[in-house]
Amino acid sequence: MAAVTDDFVKKCEVKQNEALGRFVVAQCNLRAGETVLLEQPIVVLPHMGDRRCSKCFKLTQSFCRKGTDIWKHYQEHAFAPLEASGVLRHLQTEADEDLVQGLLSILDVNAYEIRAPEAGGSMKGLYRRAALFAHSCIPNLVTAIDEERRIKVYANRFIAAGEILYICYTNVLLGTEERREILKVGKYFHCSCPRCQDPTELGTHMSSFICSHCSCPDGFIIRHAGDGHEFVSNMLERAKEEIFHAKDDIYRLELLLAKLSRLLHRNHYLMLDLKQNIASILRQILQNITHRPNRKVYERKIRLCQEILLVLKVVAPGISRLKAIALYELANTQAELARKQYSEQELSASDLQATLEQVEVMIRESLRMLLFEPLATPEGQLSRSLLRELKELQDDIKNIQESNDD
Repeated sequence: MAAVTDDFVKKCEVKQNEALGRFVVAQCNLRAGETVLLEQPIVVLPHMGDRRCSKCFKLTQSFCRKGTDIWKHYQEHAFAPLEASGVLRHLQTEADEDLVQGLLSILDVNAYEIRAPEAGGSMKGLYRRAALFAHSCIPNLVTAIDEERRIKVYANRFIAAGEILYICYTNVLLGTEERREILKVGKYFHCSCPRCQDPTELGTHMSSFICSHCSCPDGFIIRHAGDGHEFVSNMLERAKEEIFHAKDDIYRLELLLAKLSRLLHRNHYLMLDLKQNIASILRQILQNITHRPNRKVYERKIRLCQEILLVLKVVAPGISRLKAIALYELANTQAELARKQYSEQELSASDLQATLEQVEVMIRESLRMLLFEPLATPEGQLSRSLLRELKELQDDIKNIQESNDD
């Protein structure tokens, strides 16, 4: 672990101020993909409650959760059982409810979610140094946890010496109000990062609505932070319920997407959620060898991937696993469609070669981002699969080129 410690000490400096509490800055220039921390957890526990990204508990923050739902939950399910079982007496401790609640709050706020060995399960891990990184909805760091529960933190872009190092504690594909609510409830702070302060969300309009009073195609109503219009809130809640109940029904999802497109900006986070769900179902259809999907299925998935990528390039700049996966899905589908068109004599050999060469560029870019992921993670396994696919693609391009030369 000495090398791990030295790596963090050489590249990072811990500072403190009134606004952030303790935070970390880069001591030197950091390259995109450069590791700044490798760390084993000091505590690993089963995951209870909702799943959310987590971060550092700031002792300087004055947020009291006494009497809140989470306080009552821990009082009933943690403190009371410990007290009733005699564990506290056995440990000969004078720990009272406030102390136990305080310890639980530190764990709750600081812990990172870890994939459990069983499929679909999760645990919580507490990391001493990883808990020091501050939050931003446009972070400059990426975190990944491997099969040994070791966390890897690396730069997603070039970082100049003196820059504050940020990770994102929540989902970048949520709207500002939703991200802020998650951070307020789970992390006890109000986010004021550049993205949260920009009502257009860096020009993506991920929280904007269609203007119903004008015919201009670019007429949008921007939702400002703190806009608590009951009609808007109720409409969004109804939309979320409809999305949830549509589940894996692609026809219901497509109808809902068309319906909401008259109310929400095409990049609204609920529209993106629908597009991801539909693209996922289309992937399953295309992978099912019993299906014979027509050209429209391929084209629909390609269009959805392109629309999702346009947003990800803004809200997840630099190295991003979300962007890498979306780029791979786009490249893979374009290659499949081109091969299908060629086999049906709708595409010439030279056009097929040109398309596959474009696909090669996209796969290389996706692979470049995924190679920083630990090998045993799903993303790391995808990177190994991509290496094989890249080799096969290059062989196909070479064979087509040789055939054309003949």
